[in-house]
Amino acid sequence: MRGEVTEQLQEQFEQWLAESPRHRQAYNRYSRVIAQAEILKSSGQTSEAATAKLVTRPSKRWMMFGAAAAAVIVFAITISAGGTPIPGSGVAAHAAEPLVTERGEIRSFELEDGSMATLDSNTRIEVSISPDTRYVRVTHGRARVRVANDIRPFRLAAGQGIVMTNEGIVDVMIGADRQVVVELISGKAHLASASRAASAAAEPQSLRTRWALQYGFHDQQIRSAARPSVGSSAEWPSGWSEHRSIPLDQLISEANEYASLPIVVEDPKLAKRDVSGRFKISDTEMFLKRIADLFDLTVHRRPDGIYLRSK
Repeated sequence: MRGEVTEQLQEQFEQWLAESPRHRQAYNRYSRVIAQAEILKSSGQTSEAATAKLVTRPSKRWMMFGAAAAAVIVFAITISAGGTPIPGSGVAAHAAEPLVTERGEIRSFELEDGSMATLDSNTRIEVSISPDTRYVRVTHGRARVRVANDIRPFRLAAGQGIVMTNEGIVDVMIGADRQVVVELISGKAHLASASRAASAAAEPQSLRTRWALQYGFHDQQIRSAARPSVGSSAEWPSGWSEHRSIPLDQLISEANEYASLPIVVEDPKLAKRDVSGRFKISDTEMFLKRIADLFDLTVHRRPDGIYLRSK
C-alpha cells in the first residue's frame, strides 16, 4: 500500500482490513515501524562518513545482525513513543505516525509543526513531517486540518487528490460511497492530482470558502464538481449539527456515525418528515431525547439497534 495503489488493490486491502480488528491493529503497528525506520535511515546518513573510517568493509554476517538489531530498536521506539498531552482535548503527534479515532470519538492532535488535526468518528490519517515538507494523508473518515504558517509546503491528500497550502483550515471527508469532499474553511489552498500525468495536463483548482469540491477516491484525473457547502459542515468538530430543514432519516444517518448501535425510525412516513434545529449528534442519548420529544416518540432498545416508535 506504499506504492502505486490500483482500484483492485485498494478493494482487496479494505476487505482484508474489515475481516478482523486485528488486521487493522497490525497494519497500524507496522506502519509506525516503517515510518520510524525511515527516520533512522535519514538520520544515519549524516554519520555515514565517520562510520566508514572505522569499518571500511563490514562482513555480511555483521550487516545482517545490524539490520536485525535496528529492527528491534525501531520496534522498541515505536511501542514506547508517547505523545505529550495538550491542554484541553487531544494529544501530540510524532512525525510519520498514524492517527486514529474510534467510532463515536472526535479528537484533536497537535502535529510537530504546530498544525492541528481534528479527526471525526472512525477516521485515520497518516502524518509525515520532515525538514523540507509537511504531508498528511486521510485514508478514511473526515478530518479538519488547521495548517500552521510555515515556509515548508503542506500537502493534504485523499485518494488521488492533493490539497496544497501554506496556511489555512481545510476539511477532507471520504464518504461511504468513496467520494471525497474537500472544503476550505479559511485561508488559501489549491486542489491538484497526485498522478504526474494528470497533474501535468491540468492546472490546480483554487478552493473557495463556502464551496466544496467533490471527486472520486479512485479517479486518476481529478475532475471535481463544485457545490455550496452544507451549512452545518463547519460545526462538526464540536459534535453539533444545525439544519434549517432536513429529512429525519438523513439526520438519523448523521447521528448513526457516532452511535454504538444503529438508530432506526420504524415508521417510513415519519422518517421522511422534515426537521429543523441544532442537534448534538455526537451525544447519542441527548440526541435520542431531543428527537423523541420533538416527534412524541418512544425509544426501544434491542441488541441489534435503537428503535424509535410513535406513541
